[in-house]
Amino acid sequence: MNFKTKLLVITVLPTILIALASTYIIDVLASRLAQSQAKAIEEFYLEQKQAELLNYVALAKNALTPSYGSYLKSERKAQYEARRIVRKMTFGEDNYFYIYDGNGTNIVNPRHTHLIGSNWIGLRDENGKTVIKDLIARAKTGDAYTYTWKKPSSGEYVDKLGFSVYLPKWDWMLGTGIYLDDVSDQIRKIQDQTEIRIGETRLIILLLALGSLILTAIILTLARVSEQRFADERLRLLTARIVDVQEEERKRVAHELHDGISQLLVSARYGLEAAVSKAKSVGVREPLDKSIQTIDDTINEVRRISMALRPSVLDDMGLVSAVKSLGAEYSKQTGISVHVNAKQPKKLITDETRIAVYRVIQEALTNADRHSKATEINISLKRERSRFLLLLEDNGVGISHHTKWPPTGSGLGIRNMQERIDAIGGTISFKNATPSGLIIEIGIPIDKKLEQTEK
Repeated sequence: MNFKTKLLVITVLPTILIALASTYIIDVLASRLAQSQAKAIEEFYLEQKQAELLNYVALAKNALTPSYGSYLKSERKAQYEARRIVRKMTFGEDNYFYIYDGNGTNIVNPRHTHLIGSNWIGLRDENGKTVIKDLIARAKTGDAYTYTWKKPSSGEYVDKLGFSVYLPKWDWMLGTGIYLDDVSDQIRKIQDQTEIRIGETRLIILLLALGSLILTAIILTLARVSEQRFADERLRLLTARIVDVQEEERKRVAHELHDGISQLLVSARYGLEAAVSKAKSVGVREPLDKSIQTIDDTINEVRRISMALRPSVLDDMGLVSAVKSLGAEYSKQTGISVHVNAKQPKKLITDETRIAVYRVIQEALTNADRHSKATEINISLKRERSRFLLLLEDNGVGISHHTKWPPTGSGLGIRNMQERIDAIGGTISFKNATPSGLIIEIGIPIDKKLEQTEK
């Protein structure tokens, strides 16, 4: 695992773990909160319902007071009026008042009329509770009572909270109740809302985590791109510096060859010529002539090497003159005709640009000799707005789709040609010519400062 991958893992992994941990903690806490909230709400509702039942029973008892407490009416008539009043006292679709006597016989039940007149003291609900017996006992103690009873509107047996009072004068139990499925529905709705909010919170956390991951990835990508650009720029500067050092060394060696070794060889030749002019014997003059010829060949070779390293005409006469001299020397060595059609670009390009372009042309001619099988090469240079356009066109084989490109064994090579042009901020492209051959198109930037100075 490389450093960049490790950095990515170290940066992203904590965010993922934090998001997962946050989601888990929220789920656990939300579940606990929902349970405690449901329990609190249920207790609250039951308290409210109990208070509500107390009020209902108190109202019903007050409504019976004129009959229950009257001494002017007979007991039978008073009980009749009481039953009539209770039958009419209903609230809601399912809520009503009922009356049982102390033995468990139903006296009033407006919703379950089939129970009236029968004794239900032994009636048990699905949980085994003796409902009527327990209600009578709770009426005497004043406590609420929860049991299972049939709901009139749905016909289903659900939990019911009942509260009753005992009327000792008539041995009656007067009571009412509220079905608790409504409370369960309310609690269920609250729990559903809580689950929705939990889901929304979880989604928000996941989106934030995803956004954080995306942002982290973008930052890392930008950092890597910036780092790559910085590294490329450093590499470009390093390459340019190496090229500059190479050119300086070439220039120094070329001057040493031209001004040092070449001058010494010329002096030696003059000495040999003087010796030849004074020699009278043919046997002496012949080896001296051969030595003079050898020295001439050596001087020519030194000049060739010196020119290849750093042609003095490039510094003295400029780029176009150096290219023409290079073309003439190339034609002499290879037999390939080189035609140069260009005007001197004045002082609009820097020394570094001039050297780089010259080296690229030199490499292009070398590659043409090795690979193109051309017989003629045309070199042209013209200005196009804010740049010079240099074209090198040969009539060789061009670029074949079936051969490896760039070709191998080409000195600096096509890639180094590209690097040299990139280093001066120029452009270079390769394309096939029509009907055959290769065109190298080089865009040479004009130096703005030099252009202003020229104006």
